[in-house]
Amino acid sequence: MSEATTAPKAKKTAKAKAKPAAAKKPAAAKAAAAAEKVAKNAFEQAQGIITELTRTNFEETVETAKAVLKSGDLRAAVELQGEFVRTALKRNIDAAREINEIAVLAVKEASAPFTTKFTEAFEKLRAA
Repeated sequence: MSEATTAPKAKKTAKAKAKPAAAKKPAAAKAAAAAEKVAKNAFEQAQGIITELTRTNFEETVETAKAVLKSGDLRAAVELQGEFVRTALKRNIDAAREINEIAVLAVKEASAPFTTKFTEAFEKLRAA
């Protein structure tokens, strides 16, 4: 019976010792965790843009195909397809530009802690 009562105490002691060690993460590990969080948010934003773009392109492709088939005139069909290509290209370029902005911002945010540390180290080296 005494073994059963001492075993839980040993577990509590081991857990108590493990907490301070986990709390003392190196600065690089904290920065890497923050960078990963930024990357996930940026990835999720980009994924949302791509998903919406794909859905919109598919829907408009189907609508354009139906309109071309119903047009009955070759000139009207070519004009419909030309308009579709122009709008799809503009939409895709805008989406690519938006994803690029997200990526650039994510890289800046993720590298900020490292940039700060590097700048501090460089200034110390320069002062010496």
